[in-house]
Amino acid sequence: MAIWYTDVAALQQQYVNFPGQVGAPYLTTIPGSQNNSLFEGPLFITATYTITGNEAPNDIINIAKLEAGVLVDPNGHVSTGLTAPGTALSMAIGDNDLGLATNLPIPNAAAFIAQPTGYQAPNWVSGTTYAVGNVVLDPNSTPANQAYTCVSATSGTTAPHSAATTVWMPNSQRYSNSIVTNTAAANVAFAGGTQLYGGPASIVPFSTTPGTAASGYPSITGGPANATLWAANQPYQIQNDCWLQALLITANVLTANTVLVFRVPVLAAN
Repeated sequence: MAIWYTDVAALQQQYVNFPGQVGAPYLTTIPGSQNNSLFEGPLFITATYTITGNEAPNDIINIAKLEAGVLVDPNGHVSTGLTAPGTALSMAIGDNDLGLATNLPIPNAAAFIAQPTGYQAPNWVSGTTYAVGNVVLDPNSTPANQAYTCVSATSGTTAPHSAATTVWMPNSQRYSNSIVTNTAAANVAFAGGTQLYGGPASIVPFSTTPGTAASGYPSITGGPANATLWAANQPYQIQNDCWLQALLITANVLTANTVLVFRVPVLAAN
């Protein structure tokens, strides 16, 4: 599995733009030189990926950095240029929130202001009781160590990658199930994904504590009688700084130097 970067994500990597000027791993002291806000979490992402021709199924394209606390609107699109990207190219759209810390946009240790330590979901354990909204990592998924969100309470022995979309939803397709993007001059809308019809909502530290995700939502006077059902139908809010990602499902005879343009609305949670 390889990881690729769009033009925006490439400038959002550690030691490139966070914090400080481009190329500097420290806070800039040059008057008038601020962090480029375009690369620090735009509310509407427009990111271009140039195909190398070496991409393969199960590779990941990091589209852009998502800030903790935002909601991703699943009404996004992937556009192609005047030349078809390849004979076969399809992808799912999701994120790696609560995924392996080594794959997240890591806090800048050189910053003058201390950066928070991110959360990482625990590995799935057979027979453990999980609540709706719990997030786990599956070491045996493809690619390995993918994050899954519980969408139906369970204490089963079937690993998330084998119970995907019924009990566990792959975070890699939170915003869109597989869409076909191999034709020229196309504008392909996201389709499906749990964010389109609800969530489930999830909040740390409950989301990473098996069996307690729904209890993270305090009862509100006049609020929902069933907190579990309420949580299951709330949009997912990003909990860590993470990557918005495209997971390649098929990739065959790709044409180098053709482009994909990702347009994704990002909302401030309220």
